[in-house]
Amino acid sequence: MEESDAVPLCRQKEENKGENRKRKKIEILSFFLFVVVVVTCFLIMQCKAVIVVEGEERKQFYTFSKTVGEFLEEKDLEVSVYDKVIPGNNEKIRSGNFILIRRALPVTLIADGKVQEVWTYSLTVAEFLQEEGLHLGDEDMVFPALGELLSPWQTVKVIRIVREKQAETEPIPFSTVRITNPQLDQGIVRVINEGSEGIRENIIESVRQDGEEISGEIISSQVIKEPVKRVLEYGANRSFSRGGRTYEFDKVVKVSATAYCPGTPGSGCPVDDRGAAQCTGFNNDGYTYTGIKAVAGDGTFANPHIIAVDPAVIPLKSLVFIEGYGFARAEDTGSAIKGSSIDLLFDQHYDACMFGRKTLKVYLLSN
Repeated sequence: MEESDAVPLCRQKEENKGENRKRKKIEILSFFLFVVVVVTCFLIMQCKAVIVVEGEERKQFYTFSKTVGEFLEEKDLEVSVYDKVIPGNNEKIRSGNFILIRRALPVTLIADGKVQEVWTYSLTVAEFLQEEGLHLGDEDMVFPALGELLSPWQTVKVIRIVREKQAETEPIPFSTVRITNPQLDQGIVRVINEGSEGIRENIIESVRQDGEEISGEIISSQVIKEPVKRVLEYGANRSFSRGGRTYEFDKVVKVSATAYCPGTPGSGCPVDDRGAAQCTGFNNDGYTYTGIKAVAGDGTFANPHIIAVDPAVIPLKSLVFIEGYGFARAEDTGSAIKGSSIDLLFDQHYDACMFGRKTLKVYLLSN
């Protein structure tokens, strides 16, 4: 054997050791790669793709979280207690899941006499009212409109329109029927039937806006009691006869009659320290208001009595006929003679006192 072809034994051993080391390194590397592959496959299997939808925005995330709540915390997606998350925080996540986040908005709600701040995740006014359990009537009004999108701190106002029907009664005035009776003196009125009011029932529909009445109208009406007419009988006789002569008159006045004297020294009328007579006061010069001498008449047509009157009822200078006392002329006035009152003149105070007070019929004679 040639020298160059001979391999030393120690050298051969060293070569074998190097191959063994190389083989072990390959085995270790292969095992490491296997572990990496296995772990990677495991991680890939555990990782889930999740799509988050918030309003019009969509985002895709990859996560190892097991539940929705863990995922939101992992991705720092802050959700307030008012926000709504679908599915819920405790729901498990699977790859391809959609997570819907509906952000709550602060809204001022004015309805049914209350004002309140409400957090809502509704998108529209209609959804918000449904969420709050507010049912709208056919005529209720909402501002803004039901289809409008909500915005933070928006005010939603509900105006309630309520129609109510109720029955009310009202009196029906009775009419008066006048009957002429020639047998009665002019100015005399006799009641034949007093008459009575009827009753009408009205159905009233009122419209209330948030409890306040804004309109009302009668929608139906019926008479439940007919009125009874009042019947009056009027005298038509405008004349009377005395001493074979007929006298016409314009009207008849029922008066409260008293008497007085002229207050002169010869009448016997008491006079006070000031010189005022009891009947005529300081007007005790013996003349009437119209300027004629205050002398009592006898009630005849030629010499009528003198009476004091209220000129608004019986004009001065009027010739009248006093039932039971004859003719008289209105020539005087008095502070106590107001309305349907007369004062009959007597010459003596004693006679005036004896007359007292009487209710008489006075006929105002035609000119």
